[in-house]
Amino acid sequence: METQNSNQNPTADGAAPATKDGGNSNQEVSSTTQNIEPTKRSLRVQTWRKLQENKYGVGFNRIFNRIPDFVNSDKAALMLAETDEFKNATNIKIMIDRALHVAKFQALLANKNLYLPGTRDSKALYLKVDVPPNATDEQKKEILNVQDVQNHRTEISLDTKIKLDMVVIGSVVVSRDGYRIGRGNGFNDLDIGLLTETGALTPETIIVTLVHDAQVVDNLPTNLFQKYDTPVDLIVTPTEVIHVDKRLPRPTGIFWELLSERRLKIIPVLQVLKETLEKEGKVITLKEIDTDIEQSQKGRRRGMMRRRYGNRRYQRRAISQTDTEQQQGENTEQRRFPRRRRFINRRRRPTKSEGDQSGIESMSQERRAGGGGGDGGNRRSRPRKNRPVLDFSIKVTNLRRGMRIKDLKAELRKRQCNPLGITWKASIGRCFLHFGNRNGQPSTDEDMEKVLTALSNLTLTINPPRNDNAPNANGAEGDVGEPSPQSKPPKTINLNVKLIKRNEKKKVGGNNEVNGDDAAGGDASNARIESVDATPV
Repeated sequence: METQNSNQNPTADGAAPATKDGGNSNQEVSSTTQNIEPTKRSLRVQTWRKLQENKYGVGFNRIFNRIPDFVNSDKAALMLAETDEFKNATNIKIMIDRALHVAKFQALLANKNLYLPGTRDSKALYLKVDVPPNATDEQKKEILNVQDVQNHRTEISLDTKIKLDMVVIGSVVVSRDGYRIGRGNGFNDLDIGLLTETGALTPETIIVTLVHDAQVVDNLPTNLFQKYDTPVDLIVTPTEVIHVDKRLPRPTGIFWELLSERRLKIIPVLQVLKETLEKEGKVITLKEIDTDIEQSQKGRRRGMMRRRYGNRRYQRRAISQTDTEQQQGENTEQRRFPRRRRFINRRRRPTKSEGDQSGIESMSQERRAGGGGGDGGNRRSRPRKNRPVLDFSIKVTNLRRGMRIKDLKAELRKRQCNPLGITWKASIGRCFLHFGNRNGQPSTDEDMEKVLTALSNLTLTINPPRNDNAPNANGAEGDVGEPSPQSKPPKTINLNVKLIKRNEKKKVGGNNEVNGDDAAGGDASNARIESVDATPV
């Protein structure tokens, strides 16, 4: 297992000053900054960079500035499910981080009472996942993935007294002696303090974190941690389970003097708890000045990009002539560099009336000498994306013009048949389903037989178009209160299925011509299936 002591090696890789957004942290550090003590931010950036460089994180752009998801997080969840602490627990609360998703499913499989954090606008302490007693594993998976909190979720208010046996949280860096560094927003620490304040988290509650082996270090500087930082009792990685020998002090509740009015507006349950405690006679004083710069500043909207031309941005359109003259004067003073041309070396093609032969000869000479007209010789070919290898295809015939591809996809999902792509040619009565092994191994005859078995008796239903303006039985036009007796009922069409192996498609004769009947099983148009873009299901 790879471990690293961040306190003993505060070098450029560990104590590099982070940028504002954390994404550009690979800058060099001079020799005068190597003796700077590590901070929480520098340790986060060091761990994020380690996960990114070693490809331990899931998603190249989803590592920095968050609780990262890591490879083999499912193995870590299975390791947690085998511990005695998990088996003896009844009420388990798990945070919403991506790395903890499999742990939630394991809790449902073990018939535990699973609790999740409340929504942003909810005044509930947390949500309970409602699972029917006789639910199957597939139904539990669907219940866990439901997006609407009104379905299979029950809000637990502050008045409900439930004792949690285990709380599972995510981390960025964690030490073997129980110190933990999170994302940096303080929401997990605030949630633990809220649970302690309401009595849901007791000294018997086990706090667990799931991380990658690269996120575990031997020790962390103790001077970085405050009274509100949450330690952990159990560390689970894909390869080992680490029990903390000596429990560190936990937060005793919510430290109201460190919170601002803005934070209470973000978490409504805090406002409810504050009002409840004030009715009981407790005096609560909040922080007057909001010093949480990271959260109080509004970042740029995602997807919003400002168009620039050189160092000049689009100016506001002038309303009057005076504004126009003033704006032109400001632009003249601010402009230091000439305007950058958008299109460089774009060569105009000669027309037919400009002496075709001379223009064609000069252009052909330039192409032979420089590799193309204009800047075509300097163009770089785009690398092709790594497409999965297709092993075989299924030819579906007897399609009708009224059929839609989304109806076919819905039918394939019901039959648990997931092709890599679909070539849709319903206008000529057929389509092709392309299959291949997603793990890089070639498909076997058994895989082909499973697909053929799943597609046996394949049918699609054609719904005739409804004519609302057609005259009804009473002769009134446009009255849609009663269906027209002349409307056609839905029609079910049986589809024919045929297996086509990829090696049969690539049979080539002595010359470059392909025999269509041999390549595609009797259909000449199927020999070019590989060059047609496939729409993924």
